Amino acid sequence: MNIKLVMLVFISLFISACSTSSRQIVGEKRPAINAEQVEIYYTAPAQYEQIAFIQASSKNALAFSDDAMQRVIIARLKTEAAALGANGVLLQQTEEQVTGSVGSGTGMSGRNVGIGIGLSFPVTNQLSHAVAIYVSPPPAEQ
Repeated sequence: MNIKLVMLVFISLFISACSTSSRQIVGEKRPAINAEQVEIYYTAPAQYEQIAFIQASSKNALAFSDDAMQRVIIARLKTEAAALGANGVLLQQTEEQVTGSVGSGTGMSGRNVGIGIGLSFPVTNQLSHAVAIYVSPPPAEQ
């Protein structure tokens, strides 16, 4: 087998495994805006256009509390939406993912007796699903 092809597949899989956000375009993209201009919505505004289904995770973030993980996710969702020209993010669902575990063990043996002790702790991330939306500004009052 061609070693270059194997390396290319391995690198592609590694890069995709490190992804912290994703998107599926369902509407019309707009020119990118600053992420600070993106508003977070917990309920749908009166009128909006869907641009994309997006998701972001707290993966690879140095965040250990739920609040810290949520702040990371919100920032990532805003960045993803802003790149699509969306001025809003409509949050849909957040779930917890177990992405691995950290374990340690020790053992002793003597003559014909063996004793072992082990501990394992799950490594979790949060994943949020949302919709990148464009909310039209209200009509100017006359």
